[in-house]
Order: sequence, then structure tokens, then C-alpha cells
Amino acid sequence: DPAVYPGAAEVPCNGVDDDCDPASADEVDDDGDGDSACVDCDDADPDLNLADGDGDGYSTCADDCDDGDALLTPADDDGDGASTCEGDCDDGDAGANTDDLDGDGHDTCGDPTGVPDCDDGDPAVHPDAIEDCYDGIDGDCDGLADGDDPDCETGDDDTAGDDDTSGDDDTAGDDDTAGDDDTAGDDDTAGDDDTAGDDDTAGDDDTAGDDDTAGDDDTSEEPGDDDTGPGSGGCRPDQLGVRASPPAGFALGLLALVAARRLRR
Repeated sequence: DPAVYPGAAEVPCNGVDDDCDPASADEVDDDGDGDSACVDCDDADPDLNLADGDGDGYSTCADDCDDGDALLTPADDDGDGASTCEGDCDDGDAGANTDDLDGDGHDTCGDPTGVPDCDDGDPAVHPDAIEDCYDGIDGDCDGLADGDDPDCETGDDDTAGDDDTSGDDDTAGDDDTAGDDDTAGDDDTAGDDDTAGDDDTAGDDDTAGDDDTAGDDDTSEEPGDDDTGPGSGGCRPDQLGVRASPPAGFALGLLALVAARRLRR
């Protein structure tokens, strides 16, 4: 071979001692990873080599993202378009992946809350949604829908808890503040529209018989309520068992009649 002689330039990786000098290597390993430049995908980076350290069938030169973890590979075994190296949480289930098909910010692998999106085709359904207690759907992906969800309290129109402030439509006996439309018997303050018999203060429009103070507009003027001032039902003397004195002229006439009868005798 006229190209092989002492002093010839050594051609790497051709398998020939071109310069007839055994000391000059035909193959070099510049990054020291054990693979020569003839086979190493990047002989300047020792992290990229042909070794398969975790035995998953892939080397870092074959796109293994972590050659110390056999569960992380570049394979897409379930065909969902993502590998475990790309964040697929279950490469055996095409329904669990990093896609966010409905654009609600949640994927079926549980990013970002740790709870998977239970319906990646409906943007109104995801782990951060507020449960709609009347649609028959598990809207917040907690596995419970409507009345079975603890976020839905039966009897009111609210979500979790029944410690609402004024203005709701809860029934009597709750702890709302003044101004709601509860029925009689609650503990609201003055100014509501409760019926008779509650313990409101003066100024409401309750009917007769309550224990309001002066100034209300109770209709009854019957004795027995304890209202003061106007409307307390003043009574005429004959209603109290007191007889009025007869007129003075009537008494004089009666005396004259008695005197005349005595003269006739």
C-alpha cells in the first residue's frame, strides 16, 4: 500500500497503522469516557457515550435523559406522543400524559396540582374548579359529584359551609345578620320582615301581641301588650268599672218631687 510508510499521516479510525508506528493510535478517546472518537457521539462530552448504565436499553448517546434510572427512557410505549423522559407519568396509559387538550391549565398527569385532570376535553372540569352541585358532574375531579361531594351542603344554595352573611335565602334558624328574608323565630336584629312573636326591637312592623317597646305600629289596642306611649290603648272610665256622677239639675229635681209627695200626705 503506497499510502502506508514511516512518516505518513495517521488517519484516525481507518483500522490501519498508516505511519508504521504502533505508538500512534488509530483511535483516540479525547473525553475519556471509554469510547473512542470513532464511535462516541460526542468525544468532547464524557456524559454522552455508548454505555447503558441503567440497563433500560438506551444510552445517553441514544437520548436517555437519565442513564441511572431505568424508568426514564426516550421510548413512547403507549403512543401518546410523550416519553417518560418528556414527563409522561404512565407510559403504559395513553390517557395519562402531559397534554392539556382543553387548555384549562391542567393535564392528565396531574400538573400542576398533583391531581390529574379528570376530563381533558372540558375546560370547566379540572382540580381547581368549583363544584357545581346540580349538574351531575364531578367538576373538581375529587371523585365525588353533587350531593356526594362535601363541598355541597344540602338545603341551601351555597357551596361548602353555611356561615353566610346577610342576603342569602337560607331558611329560619341560621346565623345570618340583619336584613335577610328568614321566617319568624330567628335572631335577626330590628328592621327585618319577620312575623309576630319575635324578639326584635322597636320600629318593626310586627302585629299585635309582641313585646316591642314604644314607637312601633302594632294594630291592637287591647290591654295586655307592654307597649308604652301612643297606641297603648287608653280606656274610657266606664270600661274600667267607674260610674260617672249624675248632673246637678237631676239631683235638685229629685228632691223637689220627694217634698211634694210628703205635702200631699
